Amino acid sequence: MLVIGGAEDPDENDMKILPYFVKMCGGKRARIVVCGTPSNKPLEKERKYGKLFKKIGVAEVIEAHIEERVDGERKELLDAVRKATGVFYTGGDQLRLTSTVAGTQFGDVIRERLYDHALIVGGTSAGAAAMASTMLIGGSDEGTVRRDDIKLAAGLGYWRDVTVDTHFATRGRVNRLCVVFGENPQVLAIGIDENTAVDVRPGDSFEVIGEGAVFVFDGKVTHSNAAEVGDEDVLAVTDVLMHVLPAGYRFDLRLKRPLKPDGTVIEKRT
Repeated sequence: MLVIGGAEDPDENDMKILPYFVKMCGGKRARIVVCGTPSNKPLEKERKYGKLFKKIGVAEVIEAHIEERVDGERKELLDAVRKATGVFYTGGDQLRLTSTVAGTQFGDVIRERLYDHALIVGGTSAGAAAMASTMLIGGSDEGTVRRDDIKLAAGLGYWRDVTVDTHFATRGRVNRLCVVFGENPQVLAIGIDENTAVDVRPGDSFEVIGEGAVFVFDGKVTHSNAAEVGDEDVLAVTDVLMHVLPAGYRFDLRLKRPLKPDGTVIEKRT
């Protein structure tokens, strides 16, 4: 999977992240289904990304055209997904994506092929946030750490026990992720900067690519009073562990530890 923090490749003549996704999908042999469902102008988004993928060089681009749940049952689309090497979700509204796609045959085929390691799935902004098991669907970019700061929903579940927030440093969203793991200590909270992405091998590791940073918050805090306070009260969250990882660094999802570009595990100080 390629999970992108949004606003990727601002210069079409010097793209790095989308070509990386194309390479993951098979390069010039790639067959990519573009799903613009998160957007309120899905066809416009699909054509935009289709044009970019064709510019990079792929064998075929298929526009999903899913605006209603019934659209995810079309035989020709399902056949295209079964032949595809990649599926790409655009930005927009992650709840629009999950409520339209999850549980359709389109969504089921993608999940099955992804879990069988037969398909690469990528997403940017809302399309990235929806790939996690616990999905942010709204909240404040300002203020302190309160339960009112966020709204959560179930995501597509491609990346389990994780919550992803995008446009991270640009929109100052540290408080949102602190609330997430204050309420869900088992969740790994990951903030991804714009024009930055993580190449994820679920259950194993991920690697950072792009120009910005990836912020990893380990939710296994020593104390949270989330169950005892009101929605507008400040949360207590103690012993927060945060990593800031630039391009080339990796994160071991089993050890919950960062790795240097040479693969060396960065040990925790005792």
